[in-house]
Amino acid sequence: AHVVRVDLATEGLRLVATRESERGLTVSEFARRNAAIVAINADYFDAEMRPLGLAMGACGLWSEGVARGRHQEVVGIGVRHVQIFPRRKPLRRPEPWMTGAVSGWPMIVSGCEPVARLPGSDHFTRAPHPRTAVGLAQDGATLYLVVVDGRREQVPGVTLPELAAFMDELGACTAVNLDGGGSSAMWIGDRIVNQPSDPVERPVANHLAVVAGGDEAACATP
Repeated sequence: AHVVRVDLATEGLRLVATRESERGLTVSEFARRNAAIVAINADYFDAEMRPLGLAMGACGLWSEGVARGRHQEVVGIGVRHVQIFPRRKPLRRPEPWMTGAVSGWPMIVSGCEPVARLPGSDHFTRAPHPRTAVGLAQDGATLYLVVVDGRREQVPGVTLPELAAFMDELGACTAVNLDGGGSSAMWIGDRIVNQPSDPVERPVANHLAVVAGGDEAACATP
């Protein structure tokens, strides 16, 4: 497992999410383009590289590039602030303070406890896979970015209950599972630090990154 703890009060650090014009980049491509200190993959996506949930970047809310019809948990990011919105109260439009958003499913830690009854099939929920997750401490001051490797000899991955227990041990009071499997990738500094399960790094719909100041790419029209 690869874990990054982000102190959201740190002067000069900012969280950014993918612009619609950056859809379909690998994590490393997105990280290089935005001079990211840390970057991970985010939402599930369809065959056209459209994320399944709410998506927002520096250029605003995604419009044509989002698949319709599935409500998911939403990770809203802003200036020194992150909030994870539960699926049971779907966030269909961004809050005024938000500068970006990615989505995932399901919520795995809620109320500072691992979710006891996690949804999904046996293959998805109770079989080991590579996983990506985002968690937030109870005081909202610490963000946890986690990628767990899997699908190779002696490194099978984790089940969703195991991921939930791990996020709880780290100190997350709320946490959501993001896209996993071959999509799971984490960039730190100047490289991907985990070993993605596909033979090559997979392009993904959108991403979440930590940057210094205004290092991210300028807003571009798709």
